[in-house]
Amino acid sequence: MTEAPLTAAEQKEVRSMLLDLVSKNLPESFLDEVRKKAVLQIRKLKAESAGPAKATR
Repeated sequence: MTEAPLTAAEQKEVRSMLLDLVSKNLPESFLDEVRKKAVLQIRKLKAESAGPAKATR
């Protein structure tokens, strides 16, 4: 898995999810954990969809 920055669309999706959770008055520590998991999940999905040819570069 790479540490490449997220695209603008991916960032927008994460922000949208977080804003929805913020509106529910969830604790900041929970929001931070959810954000980290979302970013990791997006990177994992990108790596999986890249296929073996791109993953070895």
